[in-house]
Amino acid sequence: MRDGLTGSLIAGAVLALLYAARLESYLLFHSLAELFAIIVSAGIFMILWNSRRFVENQYLLILGVASLAVGFLDMVHLLTYKGMGVFPGVSTDVPTQLWVAARGLQAIALVVAPAFLRKKLNMGLLLSIWTMAVVLTLAAILWWQVFPSCLGSEGLTTFKVIAEYVISALFLIALILLRGNAERFQPQLLKLLSRSIGITVLSELCFTLYTDPYGPFNLFGHYLRILAVYLLYKAIIETALNEPNAVLFRELDETNRTLREREARIRREAELAQTLSVIDAAVGSTLDLDQILSRALLGAAEAVHADTAAISVREGARWRVSHVYRLTGLPVGTLLDEKEGRHLFEAAAQHAPVMVRDTMHDARVNTAFAERLGIHSLLTVPLSSGGQVFGILTFHLRSPEREFRDSDREFAARLAISLALAFENARMYTAQREIADTLQGAMLTFPDALPGLALGHAYRSADELALSGGDFYDAFVLDDDRIALVLGDVAGKGIAAAAASSTVRTTLHAFSVPGARPSDVLASANEALVRLLPESVFATATYAIVDTATGIVDLCSAGHPDPFVCTSTGCISHDALRNRPLGIWPDATFEEFQIKMNVGDAFVMFSDGLPDARRGREFFGEERIHQILDTMRDAAPQLIVDSLMREVTAFSGEQHTDDIAILAASVLPAH
Repeated sequence: MRDGLTGSLIAGAVLALLYAARLESYLLFHSLAELFAIIVSAGIFMILWNSRRFVENQYLLILGVASLAVGFLDMVHLLTYKGMGVFPGVSTDVPTQLWVAARGLQAIALVVAPAFLRKKLNMGLLLSIWTMAVVLTLAAILWWQVFPSCLGSEGLTTFKVIAEYVISALFLIALILLRGNAERFQPQLLKLLSRSIGITVLSELCFTLYTDPYGPFNLFGHYLRILAVYLLYKAIIETALNEPNAVLFRELDETNRTLREREARIRREAELAQTLSVIDAAVGSTLDLDQILSRALLGAAEAVHADTAAISVREGARWRVSHVYRLTGLPVGTLLDEKEGRHLFEAAAQHAPVMVRDTMHDARVNTAFAERLGIHSLLTVPLSSGGQVFGILTFHLRSPEREFRDSDREFAARLAISLALAFENARMYTAQREIADTLQGAMLTFPDALPGLALGHAYRSADELALSGGDFYDAFVLDDDRIALVLGDVAGKGIAAAAASSTVRTTLHAFSVPGARPSDVLASANEALVRLLPESVFATATYAIVDTATGIVDLCSAGHPDPFVCTSTGCISHDALRNRPLGIWPDATFEEFQIKMNVGDAFVMFSDGLPDARRGREFFGEERIHQILDTMRDAAPQLIVDSLMREVTAFSGEQHTDDIAILAASVLPAH
């Protein structure tokens, strides 16, 4: 306010001094007024011309070059004015002609300039055009004397009056065009330019009305002219010196701001993409739906900078809050009906993210619910699988100063897809888990004890999605003192291998009739399995019959690893005379061999997953198996099995490449 008052006082003082000068000498008053306009025109040209390499606003460049041309004509107008004595013998009509010509060129420049706002100008050509315009104007007035007369013996001519009206109309058109391109100008600059043009129109109208050069219209016309030039000075010169970005480099500044905004947007999108990858990895590391939703809620809420968040799952006709993030006012387990959880039902109905910027004025949200939780804006994300929405992920903002962006909505949509896949995987895992439990119950059922024989067994699947795989074992009584022990492996992993191994196990059991030899059982089973197993699926197995009365073990191997026998003096591997695998060649023959066991000795069989277990490029190997068995040779069968499984698990860690099955037995003393 103080600056405005000071400016008004200075302006008043200047106008008073000019009026005093006019009373003293009209020539002095006129000269001061014209000199001010000439100096401002020269200053505008110098600033804009020397900044032309950086100025993108072509309107201002045209104005700058035109200011030089108009200023030069105003200077000649001043020098030819009656009483100056610079050009003796020049008629009083010449200064008036020069005035009209200068105002006409100024008006034309302002009308033409908006058409070039978005076109790159050749500044050399532009300067040449305006130079030519000045030269032709001066020649028409001073040399050729073909310019229409503007001041005669009876005062202003009709041409001069009409010309002033036409020029005023052009200035009005220029003002309209300027306002029509307001977005290309800094607001303060636009305001000053508009006022300068508007006051110039009033000034021109005053100069059409005066009959006496000393009359009030002439005085007001010059005052208005000075004010218009002063506003032009403030618009271009003062603003350019104090705020160059507002005049000279506004487009460059706008471009830089746009680039900064684009860079920030790209950085934000990259940040959200990285967060989504982290969330994918987190939810992908578990198949537990509760953990999936919990991890996703935490990561996503932090990614979109939400104040609070929640996940609700469908429960009949309502939604149950299952997980919350910093939302103390909404306990886990809360049931939301269609009235209170209106935004949840809206998101489920649309099958797309719903973004509400103001919960207090949006019908999609229950106002009382949002007010109770202090939620100003929210973003809901439906989670669906198989075309059905099973959950809603909701993010909240409390402050009205913040709001969710389009990038947050896009992130939420991508997150929903990721969670839907994770949910589907979890659902499939649950289904496979049920199948695996069933198969495991069928294949890994093992007797706690059999007459005259102590047993131990262990199993580990390579497939995290199934507790069962291709390995299997079995033990059952054949007749009298004879007990059959079977351990096998079907090529493959997971549910398919488990199903095939169930077929192999059942077939071997079916051909285990009293009095049968191991080689007979394998041969008969092989003929059946050639027909029963899918193409390219085969099995390896060791089939042993233990005579608990004599300690004799008859064995037959169908491509399976060699068994170990542990005595009090140590453990040795027996050559299993490996025959062909089962299920490939229908005419395969099988050769068996025999082992003698004493009471307390341990007989150990295992699948190839045990020696083939890896740590990096290193295999667990039979040598390591031998060393472990040597240290456990006097232990009970189950302790031997547990020791082997513990050591191989510690060796391979999480690197499970194959199923592992281990079976151990020892002959008990006779009662």
